[in-house]
Amino acid sequence: MSSPSMLKTDALNVLRCITRELRYAKPQSSPRNLLAFQYLMKQYRQNQVTQEQVCRAQNGLLHNAQTYLCLLRSTRECEALRTEYSHSERTVQESARLVGLELPKVPPTE
Repeated sequence: MSSPSMLKTDALNVLRCITRELRYAKPQSSPRNLLAFQYLMKQYRQNQVTQEQVCRAQNGLLHNAQTYLCLLRSTRECEALRTEYSHSERTVQESARLVGLELPKVPPTE
């Protein structure tokens, strides 16, 4: 079982990474203005461990935060791949020329 200080460190790292991903998703606005960030901060504050209170759901919160981070990263990377490779398909001749080859001439049919 993880120690409470280890969980706190992991939770802060995940929160920082989520904030970074939100900045990538919406570069024109501050993450503090986004509803997703506000909800996330509310959840982190509600489930933080204090000396007077022990949160049983902290492991669940950390798992949910890591899952959300994975979703944000995967979405960003998928969009980057889609924009990079979404060009129209090349013809066989264009593909051959791209690698420095020429297709043989097809004799006319009679």
